[in-house]
Amino acid sequence: MFKKILIANRGEIACRIMRTAQKMGIHCIAVYSTIDDNALHVQMADEAHLLGDAPSIESYLCGDKIIAIAKKYGAQAIHPGYGFLSENADFATACEKANIIFIGPTPAAILAMGSKSNAKEIMTKAKVPCTPGYHGDNQDADFLLQEAKKIGFPVLIKATMGGGGKGMRRVDDAKQFKEALASAQREALSSFGDKNVLLEKYVLNPRHIEIQVMADNHNNALYLFERDCSLQRRHQKIIEEAPGLGISDSLRHKMGDTAVTAAKAIGYKGAGTIEFLLDDQGQFYFMEMNTRLQVEHPVTEMITGFDLVAWQLRIAYGEPLAYQQQDLKLQGHAIEVRLYAEDTQNDFLPATGSIHYLSWPALNKNVRIDSGIQGKDSISSYYDPMMAKLIVHGDTRLAAINELENALKQLHIIGVKNNRGFLQKLIALEDFVDGKINTNFIEEHAIALKMSANTDINPILCAAALQLVLTPSENTLHSADVFSPWYENNGFRLQLPYQRCLHFKYEDEHYAVTVTYNSVSSYTLQIKDKTYAINVYEKTEQSLRFALNESMQTVQIIQQLQQLWVIFDDIEYALQTIEPLQATNVEHEQHGHLTAPMPGAIVAVHVKAGDTVQKDDCLIVMEAMKMEHSIYAPQAGIVREVFYAAGDRVDEGAELLAFD
Repeated sequence: MFKKILIANRGEIACRIMRTAQKMGIHCIAVYSTIDDNALHVQMADEAHLLGDAPSIESYLCGDKIIAIAKKYGAQAIHPGYGFLSENADFATACEKANIIFIGPTPAAILAMGSKSNAKEIMTKAKVPCTPGYHGDNQDADFLLQEAKKIGFPVLIKATMGGGGKGMRRVDDAKQFKEALASAQREALSSFGDKNVLLEKYVLNPRHIEIQVMADNHNNALYLFERDCSLQRRHQKIIEEAPGLGISDSLRHKMGDTAVTAAKAIGYKGAGTIEFLLDDQGQFYFMEMNTRLQVEHPVTEMITGFDLVAWQLRIAYGEPLAYQQQDLKLQGHAIEVRLYAEDTQNDFLPATGSIHYLSWPALNKNVRIDSGIQGKDSISSYYDPMMAKLIVHGDTRLAAINELENALKQLHIIGVKNNRGFLQKLIALEDFVDGKINTNFIEEHAIALKMSANTDINPILCAAALQLVLTPSENTLHSADVFSPWYENNGFRLQLPYQRCLHFKYEDEHYAVTVTYNSVSSYTLQIKDKTYAINVYEKTEQSLRFALNESMQTVQIIQQLQQLWVIFDDIEYALQTIEPLQATNVEHEQHGHLTAPMPGAIVAVHVKAGDTVQKDDCLIVMEAMKMEHSIYAPQAGIVREVFYAAGDRVDEGAELLAFD
């Protein structure tokens, strides 16, 4: 087995590979950018070396630097993980020339499947069923529009290179086509260095089923069953399951055999995934092949009991597959959810910031976390917004859902907006529990997923007020002398009780809480027309136990400057403290100004000063965390001034343009 390998990646996948490799006695070299110098994958590695600055094009995409480090420090092989250089044939070729083993398929196999249009030609010759569409070289917008009309709307525009939903747009009519095409091409060029696209007939209400394949260097290949990846948003997977829902044994074997045929058609070696669209008639169509380990590989590991990274390492070292197809058995049901740094209340825009508090669920044979983050880490705009994956297993699908519900209750990432609450709503939907899912599931249930629970916010406001009352500020006088009047922070006053009025903002609503000090641990709180008698029993740095009108409450509270997060009944509530003078100001929307919803780069500006715009016209396109986000006119008007141009980087909140 290898003595030393280099892992050419970051985040959770770098950590995931290290855990297996180090368990196998392999010395692991990590690489990192300047912004990742204290990242978890760097801390876990046996040694780590700097690549370059934060932008991936100056660090994790620098294949020549990575190979130079591997040679200098004696790595026998390079594991690319997924993303970055994992499906880069030139990098795999450069590894071969440097006598370093690329832990993945051959450059020829990557090239064959790297272009989706080329892949479809190969699969058609191998008699693998493909979706109808256009995948030729002509990329003229007018020509592609005519091809789309021939196929029939809705159609799917897809980047011919790469994956992960980048450079992909659904188009429902001819009017939208050219704008969607331009956006897909820009995103494809930015993500993969190639703006070519193909067109596919959009299959209505499909399911996304993928087959995990493994092939060695001795002409052996097998499939490790299927994963259902239908729950997606913007063509990016959010929840993956194995095995697929309602997949019969005969369909499973048919899809599996087809996947092995596809892999053998290109002489594939290593771990790969054949992705199919499955319609409601049981017909499946080849979409693409991912020539790497998949993000969702842990669900396959859960239902088979195998370590796929260990398989990758043994295959790359030259060992034959240790099993034959008939040896593989399904074991229960597994579900994976992806935890993204994103604002689910603001069109799922990527979020950045620092983690102030991190709590993982209790881990056991049925609950697993794959993550590259730790407490106090910062989430930047330079890389993918996925922070972690939570994977659960049960004897049945319902048992797995119960495990997932309990694990999500215990999981908290405070300080960076994330999709934890959204995932809780998603898996609680009756149609999800019943397994009635397809690739449009989230859009079809958008209203239910946006609905807020009818929560009584007053206990949360009481907890937040107590946090401020019981935590002395830097300006609070305090003495260690038990006989000093400043020994206790109990609001002592002569003749009259001491009162404070505290102001909070929660979900854009302003709340005032009046606190009356009765004694060291007794308070009366007034919120509008409701009065609460409070007795505090225990206060630690991040928890509070108190009786509210004789009902005992226990909450966790994380405070960072003016921001408070109260965890009550496993639900996170984000509140902001407001100074009394601020509270008197009426909050208002700044009409006529558009600001950047997140830090990123301007990739296109569609208007100039003096232009007349209509409501919902696309004004500016930004890119952040490898995805494009369009900014539309909130109302009709005339552009007064544009403050940025394509190529400029902007901070969150920066004013982009003004209009009347």
